[in-house]
Amino acid sequence: MFICHKNYNSLRLILKMRCFYITLFSFIIIVQAHAQVKIEREIRVNQRDVPEEAVIWLEDAFETIKKPKWYKEFFETGFSYEAKFYLKKRFYSVEFDSLGMIEDVEIEMDESELSEHVNKNLQAYFKGNYQSFKIEKIQIQYTGDPDDLEDFFDESEKEGITTRYEIEYRAKPNDGSEEIWEGTFDQEGRFISKRKIEIRITDNLIF
Repeated sequence: MFICHKNYNSLRLILKMRCFYITLFSFIIIVQAHAQVKIEREIRVNQRDVPEEAVIWLEDAFETIKKPKWYKEFFETGFSYEAKFYLKKRFYSVEFDSLGMIEDVEIEMDESELSEHVNKNLQAYFKGNYQSFKIEKIQIQYTGDPDDLEDFFDESEKEGITTRYEIEYRAKPNDGSEEIWEGTFDQEGRFISKRKIEIRITDNLIF
């Protein structure tokens, strides 16, 4: 009887561990699935509510702008700050993390401004993966260390700068319905990643 009782407890332990790992595996899959979805909300904030590091960096990198509009953006894992402004007839979006460290600078551009080589790679990706598509917005994105980014915009020095394209588009895959996506492509127009846009809410449409 003692042996049987011991075997029964061992069996219960094995079943509990199996259930634990199945639950953990399922949770990981769900988290990974949600990580591919862009869910965000923006609210307008005053400059005094923005970390000082962000304000100082923006003033040093873009000395001629006067009144950038500041936003606080909430997303799946936290929040960030974003400054938006027009400069030389272009719309800029500068994003900082929650502590005020620069993350990237994005500048809107027209599809016609893309080089022939970049546009060819983009078209090859879209036509090869979707039944139909429409590009809604293109932004050229610059990332790098804070000092390198500041020198790039203030003195046109390109060392240490990574260039990518962030593209919002509507597309219908061969086996599904039309959805809105945000895709990231390298400086040659080659696909890097994408995520579906579920919610895009702002409290104030200013531009």
